[in-house]
Amino acid sequence: METPVVALPDDPTRAADHGCFPAEAVISFPDLDDEAIVGMLCDLFAGRAPLAFGETIEWWLETCADLPVKEAAGALLPALSKWTFDHRAGVPGVNALRAALVARARFLIAKAAVETGEIRL
Repeated sequence: METPVVALPDDPTRAADHGCFPAEAVISFPDLDDEAIVGMLCDLFAGRAPLAFGETIEWWLETCADLPVKEAAGALLPALSKWTFDHRAGVPGVNALRAALVARARFLIAKAAVETGEIRL
């Protein structure tokens, strides 16, 4: 007679987050500043890299959809207009998008540190 799979406990050495066991090595991560993060995202958006922090361009572009409408419009304005006054008007939206992208990258770095003990750049 077989034991049902649900009755078997999970192996904590397989399922535990990194750092739960005293014998695990302490992992130090590079302290990436905002410019380094934005540089990696620029490589992704320009097609020079297939992933940034382990995620595809589709995943990253969801950040635009999550911005409030006024900020998203401001971020797109400089790309659409040749006028310098439009570029100046778009600065708050560009800054909001940049901040949201950097925050998502930092979230992915922290999540990877807990789950696997390594980051994917």
